[in-house]
Amino acid sequence: MPTYIEINGIDETGSVGEPIIFVRLGISLLNEIQIILRNVEHFDKLMASKAHLKGYETKTLFKYVLDFVDDPSIDITIFRMFPKTQLRLMKALSFLTGQKLFQWRRSFISMFDNKGNLIKADAPTALEISEIVSSFRRFRKPSIWFESFVKSYGMMVVTKRIGQISKSLSKPGFTDHFLVIQIDGGYPFAFWWKDLLAEKNPSFKKGSFVVSGVSSGDCYYPSMSTAGAIALSLFRNIEKLHLFPVYPVEYNEELELDDFCEKHGKAMETHYFQNRMLFIGNIDYSTKVCIPYLAHLRDRKITYEPTSIRMPIEPFFKSYGRGSPENTVIVQGSSLSTKDKQNLKFCSNNGYPISHISDFKDNFDELINKLDEEIQYAPTQKKKSLSSKLKKIEQECISNLK
Repeated sequence: MPTYIEINGIDETGSVGEPIIFVRLGISLLNEIQIILRNVEHFDKLMASKAHLKGYETKTLFKYVLDFVDDPSIDITIFRMFPKTQLRLMKALSFLTGQKLFQWRRSFISMFDNKGNLIKADAPTALEISEIVSSFRRFRKPSIWFESFVKSYGMMVVTKRIGQISKSLSKPGFTDHFLVIQIDGGYPFAFWWKDLLAEKNPSFKKGSFVVSGVSSGDCYYPSMSTAGAIALSLFRNIEKLHLFPVYPVEYNEELELDDFCEKHGKAMETHYFQNRMLFIGNIDYSTKVCIPYLAHLRDRKITYEPTSIRMPIEPFFKSYGRGSPENTVIVQGSSLSTKDKQNLKFCSNNGYPISHISDFKDNFDELINKLDEEIQYAPTQKKKSLSSKLKKIEQECISNLK
């Protein structure tokens, strides 16, 4: 067991064409409870997703940022990618994609003679045609395709810098550690993680880290939740960004961008996940957002990517991959429709483990107790306010964990 486990959450705010703010939050496993407490204090929530913060005043959001920056036990690093860097990445993506499309054009042209008749002898195989057609999936949502390309590059740059920017890992001789790196956005934002092993970076030795890309991760996990909330808060207080150290995300001339581009395209074509949690049945939102983290507390090396199933499960598996009983867990709500029951029956017959939301009640109670213990160290006035807010959250969730 490593002597030090560090949780790193990475998220961003901004769109291509304007400065994009990336935030990395690093915190020791033992102190992770502190960031949940701050979400309770500022927003009356265990998880502060960006979507739920849009209605808050900029002053309130900036106060939230200062609360984290002023805490020496929490490591906040801010990055900014300017449009100039984005443009260079987009030009490279356009050029490499154009080359690829022209190659596919040649493959299709070779199927016909000058009169337009099919040439069977020289035609590509069915497998080759299938691979080409599958490659067009990356263009299904063009805005997501190019935006995820730019932002995944930024996520990679931020991750590679962790060994240098982490207050704990940058200490000389500090090697007995394990890194949990959680990246909001899903696999298309973290497809490059295996390349970390090929680099001579002491922070990323085999067995010393795990990287997980999680769609809507800022809704379910404290580190990503807070990294995203801070990124949004700084973006809405952009005129105050100069008050903090900000690292630039720059274009790397030495990076083999053609390989990066190809792997990103594959990530957009294939629905890939490491560990998946599927919600079936009606589950209250405030309860649902806690469950992946409660499961994560059982095994810190597993970060589940949650998805709510609102369709027949068989076509879902066909579109998004069946996975296996080893990396897919089903969480059942208390209120089930006829379709939900059919989906659960299908999953049960195929060996997928099914948990009822009530199975997480003990884990939730343990989390609430830890938060309550920490509250006891707060000043008297803050203690009363935090206790009241936590009690309200507890009552709301407990009533649904049945």
